Amino acid sequence: MKTNRFLAFAIAAIMVMSLLFINSLAADDGIFIDVANDHPYKDEIEFCYQKGFILGVGPNLFDPDGGLTRAHLATIWCRTLYVDEANHTFTDIPRLSNYYDTPAIVLNSLGIMKGISPTEFAPHNVLTREQLALITMRTYKLGVANNEAYMRYADHASISEWAREGINACLNAEVFEGLYDGENFEPQKTVTRAEASKLVYNIMSPKYTITIAETPGGKITASHNEARPGTLITLTITPDEGKRLKAGTLKYDDVVIEGRTFRMPAKDIVITAEFEDKPVLESIAVTTPPDKTAYTVGETLDLTGMVVTATYSDDSTAVVTEYTTTPAAGSALETEGTVTVTVSYTEDNITKTTTFDVQVSATSTEPNEPGGNEPEEPGNGENEPGTNGNGTNENGTNEPEGPGNGTGE
Repeated sequence: MKTNRFLAFAIAAIMVMSLLFINSLAADDGIFIDVANDHPYKDEIEFCYQKGFILGVGPNLFDPDGGLTRAHLATIWCRTLYVDEANHTFTDIPRLSNYYDTPAIVLNSLGIMKGISPTEFAPHNVLTREQLALITMRTYKLGVANNEAYMRYADHASISEWAREGINACLNAEVFEGLYDGENFEPQKTVTRAEASKLVYNIMSPKYTITIAETPGGKITASHNEARPGTLITLTITPDEGKRLKAGTLKYDDVVIEGRTFRMPAKDIVITAEFEDKPVLESIAVTTPPDKTAYTVGETLDLTGMVVTATYSDDSTAVVTEYTTTPAAGSALETEGTVTVTVSYTEDNITKTTTFDVQVSATSTEPNEPGGNEPEEPGNGENEPGTNGNGTNENGTNEPEGPGNGTGE
């Protein structure tokens, strides 16, 4: 019996130690084991946890997709506003029994969170996106510069009329940036813990400026003049005529920007770039002929497999596909002999041509019908003079006929 107890205790201890070990490994990559490194709001979730705004639901667990209730938001909101959410200490007044009682009362008294009726707060009701927008507007006294901003969403008709002002305010203040900036708003959808983290992060994080340095030879514009860390910044590059962006020179500070987008860092930045002369088209050539170059009259031109390469003034080359041909692909080849195909390619109002030949043969003739010129059977032809058609004399002998009776008289 003692052995069984000891074994059970040992197994339990091993399980606990294993769990602690797994959690410690998870903590090395992030605070929560259920928030992947590539989660879109991972940084925001950890920011809110480290600030004490939104805590986990268990050891190393956050439940990012878990729904938020009105009680949850009231508690989180008091923390972000640094309002004391603790219960009172008076001994002659009944203590509040729930963790959310104080936050609910405080936010209600401030006019931030009203009940669903004059007598009900509904702490366990889920919080919807449109409710969150209105509460955010009331909390931070966000102004409404555009009364129709909510109409950017394809499903704007499903937004409650009472919520439109709040959504307009949040959009104008850009606190929904990177959060509810998709095609649809889904106003009645429950707010998740991860979404609440992103919103709190947007509200609490400062914005940093984006400056565009002078760029002779072209113009650069950014989608934002200022942005919070993590915001996706999109650049528009417009070279002057005859110019192009020099590879590897588009940067913010000393960081090379791949493509035309980057995530805003937590600092003010300067965008720089260099433009250079754009190479001029000098010639084109058919570097790989079409798979088919021999035709019969009436077949159509097939350019499958053909590769056309352009050469530029800086000796660079590039395969081009926006070329035209005369005759055009698919045209019937009606002329027998060598047909020259002309290839034309235009770039920046410069047109270059090259040619290649295909051979067109006449349509092949049909063979004779069987039995048309059969040879004659032996012995059935015309008789030679003095024969009966069997090659013998009329008297039935093979001797040549002589005068008279065949004697020498």
